[in-house]
Amino acid sequence: MPRRPLEILNFTAIGLLCLVAGIAAAVGRLPAWPGVISRYVLMIVFLFLITALARGEDALPAALRIPVNFYPMAIIPMIYESLGVLIPAVRGQSRDAWLIAADRALFHVDPTVWLEKFLWPPLTNLLFLAYTTYYFFPVILGVRLWQRDPALARRFIFGLSLAFYLSYVGYFLIPARGPRVALAGQQNVALETTTLSRTISGTLNELEHTKDDAFPSGHTMITVFCLLVAYRQDRKLFRAWLPIGVLLIFSTIYCRFHYAVDVFAGLALAFAALPLATRLYAWLQAPGRFFPETASTNLP
Repeated sequence: MPRRPLEILNFTAIGLLCLVAGIAAAVGRLPAWPGVISRYVLMIVFLFLITALARGEDALPAALRIPVNFYPMAIIPMIYESLGVLIPAVRGQSRDAWLIAADRALFHVDPTVWLEKFLWPPLTNLLFLAYTTYYFFPVILGVRLWQRDPALARRFIFGLSLAFYLSYVGYFLIPARGPRVALAGQQNVALETTTLSRTISGTLNELEHTKDDAFPSGHTMITVFCLLVAYRQDRKLFRAWLPIGVLLIFSTIYCRFHYAVDVFAGLALAFAALPLATRLYAWLQAPGRFFPETASTNLP
């Protein structure tokens, strides 16, 4: 049995995905099942290796302690990529129509179409750049926390991993491709009119093979989750990143990646994920359950 909550969380998540893939394969809905399940099996083997290393972490050289704790930064993107074939196999067609209807009920317009009147190439460049900061902020915050207190960083990585997994549940519940696909016929003004915007958009389209990932907005959820942690633990970083985070959240709609309801869902889940992670971490570390230790379990 793994000793750390992080490994228990990851074993559980990958095990459930492996089960879902197995069921989809059994009913003939996942032709690519050998590759998908093999990937999950390799991840499980990797987690056993991490578990063995983590049990003797205090004796490890400093160079090994970093990957033993920060490995989710690599494994979570691999899990995300595996969803590209698994979500359609399980859920079938995308449900963009539901989200479009929700946006129209709230605003009586399609927000991405309405925002066309404000398109401005310099602003477009700025917002596409802000959108990409999603990939760096969690790493920067994790490193800052590690430098201050490795135990704090471990709890943050656990909470961050849980937040990602919660967003993946949303992809299965309401798979959607987003307005840049579903509302392409409604848009009257081209968005990607600059070299920078075309480069960023094209690169993301090429690298991200999971397309049914609009609901909730993972960019919003993870960014807000990190901002909440930074507010508690590193006010200087929080103040520096808050304007970028605000631009990022706005960019998800302006750049046509998300519906407004995706953003609202991401905000709500970010605020829910932090206390949920705190309680789950504490539960997993409770004496007599899985671990002998009784260390402090409050998340950042």
